[in-house]
Amino acid sequence: MADRTPPNPTRRDELLHAALDDFARHGLVDFTLRGLAGRIGTSARMLVHYFGSREQLLSAAFAEHRQQMQRQLAGAAEQCPADAATSAWAAMTADEQRSHFTVMYHLLAAGLTTDSAEHPAARDAILAWVDYAAELLTGAGHDPAHARIDATVLASGFKGILLDRLVTDDKQRCDAAAHRLIDALLNRPDSP
Repeated sequence: MADRTPPNPTRRDELLHAALDDFARHGLVDFTLRGLAGRIGTSARMLVHYFGSREQLLSAAFAEHRQQMQRQLAGAAEQCPADAATSAWAAMTADEQRSHFTVMYHLLAAGLTTDSAEHPAARDAILAWVDYAAELLTGAGHDPAHARIDATVLASGFKGILLDRLVTDDKQRCDAAAHRLIDALLNRPDSP
């Protein structure tokens, strides 16, 4: 019987962060465990040991990405929705977040095909942002019947503007567009 050593949590975290960095550089189009392993200095067997499968590795990587952003946005819930959205935009556009959002866009593109392995993680990533924004809005007293719709406008609007900013590098125009979206959605007269 083979000795099955339990995965070391520190090494697992190292591999997870290396995978996220690799996804930002190489995307997901031709992603294989063997290719990733070679680029990050491990073996496909070790990746299976730590994550189980390609799909489980992707799921863990994107869960980590969401947690990183949630940690960055901690405390935003205590702000009014417009200030929280402004803080969220600043966090999303911070230079150190560029690679993480590059990964997110690779995931979303790969998840466009409903039968792709990335589809469930892409769907979860989109809905996590909508859920976060909806909780923020209802917590600030917005009508729950409209909060999810407004959250969709905000989350999807931010993702679209951020994609534009990452591709064109036109920070001034895109930042102005994000602030116009915040103002139109959250600083209107019927907003609490």
